[in-house]
Amino acid sequence: MSAPRTEGPLSNLPKAIREEVIYPCSPLSVFGLLALTSKQYEAETAFLRLLPAAIHAAPVDVKEDARALASIAILKKHPELLFEKKKNKMIKDHAGREIFASPYQIFLGTGDIWALKQIQQDILPLIKDEKEQAKMETQFKEQFPHCPWPLPEGLSEEMLYDDRNRQQIEEIKKQLATVKKLIDVDPFINNEPLNMTKEAVEALCKLFQPTPGEVIRSGLHFPLAIMKEIYKTYDALQGHWSFLSLNVIKPALGASSAADGQCYQYGLSNLDMEKGPSRRCDSSYKHPLGQPLNLKLVNDKTVRVARLVDPYDGYVLFDSSSHGYFDWYNSAAVLGRRVPLWAGWLGARRVFWKTYGEQKQKLMELLWRPHEEKKIHCRNEHNRLRRCVIL
Repeated sequence: MSAPRTEGPLSNLPKAIREEVIYPCSPLSVFGLLALTSKQYEAETAFLRLLPAAIHAAPVDVKEDARALASIAILKKHPELLFEKKKNKMIKDHAGREIFASPYQIFLGTGDIWALKQIQQDILPLIKDEKEQAKMETQFKEQFPHCPWPLPEGLSEEMLYDDRNRQQIEEIKKQLATVKKLIDVDPFINNEPLNMTKEAVEALCKLFQPTPGEVIRSGLHFPLAIMKEIYKTYDALQGHWSFLSLNVIKPALGASSAADGQCYQYGLSNLDMEKGPSRRCDSSYKHPLGQPLNLKLVNDKTVRVARLVDPYDGYVLFDSSSHGYFDWYNSAAVLGRRVPLWAGWLGARRVFWKTYGEQKQKLMELLWRPHEEKKIHCRNEHNRLRRCVIL
């Protein structure tokens, strides 16, 4: 009896050709279509679909649940891929950086605590192999080489930094101090800064903006401490807040991870920390995958590009017809009010970065510390993890 043939347009090609030649040259949309044609194609393309779904925090294409992640849907079918890590299968983030990580480490590096919560609840119980289970601890330590394990009480973001993060934060603090000094003494003749101020701001942005082609292997992709330090500087300025907002805060928000950006687009003040953000863009906006803060109003007749998103409440600011003001729209494209460019309206928002970051670390601690405590109990008491009565 002859072996059954694989149905679909590539059925006559050997599997090695499909995986090594066809799939690497195919766009993500093709993988999705192939996955619908046969179970074999679905299995062969699962990992290739999983990596971009994880790094971009892509939503499931289901209208009923805006918080559903495509990556979790794939992992429910293929839990064995959670810790999969291949040197020839790096994934690019929205800034063009190469991320060398397993799907699990992508969630860690992007700070997608809600995806990690779903992994704890829905994916880890599907992994029965104890060697695979042990990879969770190993890969956590790879991602955060300086973090104590088991996680201590009062986990802070600083504990998650690798050497790259530590150096980056220190350099940003120093450059922010320089930028503040220059802005405070700059005369801004005709609302234009001096070249020295512009160059200092450009140097600052290079410190936090991702470099295309850079390979990220550990640490946080974008530490929240960057936003906290920027907002501290903003609040300490004597004037010209709009200059810092448009030239520093805006690009910093755009450099954030997709998961954090999803929290910002509807506003941190509206975020349910337990349930997480909506993974879909509001119907009034359109934006590239993985870049939730590059917003443009779809129903704006003049198609004006948004100048800035207020991550506090998700309002979008556009240049107004009145010089020196922003038009401030909510997510339904309703004009709220006009905001003067020079007002320190973002200053009060700085506390939300501290609160948001602390809440994320607390959730991380609540997820992993009990898990590790149970694991230690089982190892020391009876070494039967899955049959332990306290699980």
